[in-house]
Amino acid sequence: MNKKVFRAANIQEALATIKDELGSEAMILSTKKIPKSPRDPYGKEMFEVEAGVNTQEQPENDLDLDDLKSDIAEIKDMIAIAGFGSGMQSILCRHFESVGILASLLRSGVSERLAAGLIERAAESLAPEPDQAKRVRLLKKEVMQLCLRQLKIKDFFNRDNSSGVPHVAAFVGPTGVGKTTTIAKLAAFLTFNRKMKVGLISIDNYRIGAFEQLKAYAGIMGLVCVPAFSGQDLSCALDRMKSMDMVLIDTAGHSHYDKEKLDEILDLIKNDFKISVHLTLSVTSELINMKEAASAFSVFNPDTYVFTKIDETKRCGKILDQVSEFDIPVSLITNGQKVPEDLIVPDKQGLLKIILGKGPNGD
Repeated sequence: MNKKVFRAANIQEALATIKDELGSEAMILSTKKIPKSPRDPYGKEMFEVEAGVNTQEQPENDLDLDDLKSDIAEIKDMIAIAGFGSGMQSILCRHFESVGILASLLRSGVSERLAAGLIERAAESLAPEPDQAKRVRLLKKEVMQLCLRQLKIKDFFNRDNSSGVPHVAAFVGPTGVGKTTTIAKLAAFLTFNRKMKVGLISIDNYRIGAFEQLKAYAGIMGLVCVPAFSGQDLSCALDRMKSMDMVLIDTAGHSHYDKEKLDEILDLIKNDFKISVHLTLSVTSELINMKEAASAFSVFNPDTYVFTKIDETKRCGKILDQVSEFDIPVSLITNGQKVPEDLIVPDKQGLLKIILGKGPNGD
């Protein structure tokens, strides 16, 4: 094998040089960070990458196509990671075998901070392993186990009213995340799949046509749907639906910065009513906005997360960040506009596949 060592200011520059000099079939053999010399005040830290090309001719039928594909994929992973912060390059220098799984996490939308933390924790838990291929497999398995342990799932809507009291669930969240459509999907799923008696209530008196939209869905399914814009209205509506198994409440969507409006909803649904709260967030939002929304809506003490619109993005890794930072289980996922088909009651493995882009609508 023809080997050569390349030095550059960052991994991306090194990879570009490798590709120019050795071609796209070059294999990355090792990488490390070289700190700047304390004797040189103008010096900079460098990255050193050793690469090589197999110069031995082999019979065509002896070529290992799987190895070749793996090498090319590794270079693509390195290029992908090079576009992120210097922290990712530092992780690669310490744990180069993590390149594949690290690139997969970052591509899926998992934050750099969380991805780096998962790699570090997984690598530290492994015993020394000289076989590089085996260590890669063990590292990947450990990272997946760490991800699964981060996830919490709760099927909150598999109940009946054998106690004589229906379960009442309110859906809260920012404007435009799809609460009304999600409620319609869930109502249809509970009615037709779980054979439950379901009632609908709208307390959204801000959005024009909000009640009419929910009532239209209810009419198609033959369900009772009533508005309630005060505590007395809500009390009467719940009394009217006491024979139901499940009552779903649609709330007004407000900016998570509008504390006054959030307090209005909070005062209404927490006024001596036993109502569970389900924070609905769209994965098309930026991670920082999802976190800010979860922080603002924490005053409701949400029982579960509902994540919507996973069909509109390939970066569902934000879900992993969200559940890692806020200790709230996931109850529902939505992946389209069809009622009730595009509703998922996930298990841990299924949710992890969605997060990594390998579940419904994933690659």
